[in-house]
Amino acid sequence: MAEREYNTAMGGNASQGLDPAALLAVVVVAGVGAALAIAALRRRAKVPKWMGLKRYRKRLDVIRRDLDRMAEYVGELRDSQPAVSQPAERGLAAMAVCNWGEAIEHLQEARRLAGKAHLVPLLVQIGVCHYMQGNLSAAVAEFGESARLAEEEGDKLGRCAALANVGVIHHEYGELGSAFTHLSEALTIAGEFDNQRVVALCLGGIGNIQHDKAELDAALKSHEDALAVSLSIGDEPGIAGARGNAASVLRDKGELDQALEMYAEAVETARKSGDNFGYTIELGSIGGVYLDKGDLDRSLKFHEDSLAGASRIGFRLGEATELGNVGLVLEKRGAHGQAVSKLAEASAILLSAGVSRGQIQVLLGLSRCDDKLGRSRIEELLQQGGLSADGAAELLDRVDQIRRRRPYPRPRA
Repeated sequence: MAEREYNTAMGGNASQGLDPAALLAVVVVAGVGAALAIAALRRRAKVPKWMGLKRYRKRLDVIRRDLDRMAEYVGELRDSQPAVSQPAERGLAAMAVCNWGEAIEHLQEARRLAGKAHLVPLLVQIGVCHYMQGNLSAAVAEFGESARLAEEEGDKLGRCAALANVGVIHHEYGELGSAFTHLSEALTIAGEFDNQRVVALCLGGIGNIQHDKAELDAALKSHEDALAVSLSIGDEPGIAGARGNAASVLRDKGELDQALEMYAEAVETARKSGDNFGYTIELGSIGGVYLDKGDLDRSLKFHEDSLAGASRIGFRLGEATELGNVGLVLEKRGAHGQAVSKLAEASAILLSAGVSRGQIQVLLGLSRCDDKLGRSRIEELLQQGGLSADGAAELLDRVDQIRRRRPYPRPRA
């Protein structure tokens, strides 16, 4: 079996613990096709690079997480000797129910006896598990070694998956040029072998990089292309992801109602297909739109649901994103004491993972809590939340550094 559907690693029932009625109440879908909506917006005038100071500031009020999906690859693992295939199968089964630590143990057992050809898919799958756990340095090391071995073995599809995943991690690190290069190379290989799922995955990743560079028209085109590919092969997780990523671009174009409609379509598609990963991320995105609209109650509900979903599937970066967003909404509601613990926990995860996305927003949120509560009180709250005195001092030093650059004036004494 040369390819395994990548959404199966997310496993389980996407709607578990969440309220479908609340989701259906988000928006009445108007019946305009997603492709037509995207095409119409592409014809509009380009948005200036930083979308104006006011909209740029909105980016600092919420942590945006577009859907970057890992490319899984099993190659010929199932045809390997039983000493390799049996623990590998146990590892894949553990991945399917999001038991990432258990999956790593089984896959490492298979790794010890595997030859080079079977090491390629094993390393890809181990890297995916590390990524879900938020251990990006370990993940990128596994993907890099897999890509090297794949080149030696002439396994182009294995190299394609490894390169795509390196691109996703470089995107998390904020290294946009390197991320684009890796995803573009993976896209070329996937196209040569007509691996349409990975073609769509790479197009989506490239679109997210273009979005981060404020190249909104190019990003929308990439997501439109990813959507067309996913529709052509009936890949529902891919369809959901492309719609959600396109909605994020519409949101930055100021088309909040249209973005909300498209996010709702993405969430419903992910729910029906059992795609927990996409479902969780798009719930958080809906929360971000409601924050933009000033509806803090709805925003908090969707971010809390997204946080619960990320915890269920063990997606550590998703947990950090939504801990941060819950904290940011609580801060806006004036619940500064509650916000501090959420923001501090998010900061710890993001710092440990070494990712760029979200750290500035979290520190700015903490700086505003510091303004309201005072230094002594915030130190007390941080230590009550489990930080040592030195850890609290280090975090507040980072807060002071970001305060000097923040666009929000400090209240007068």
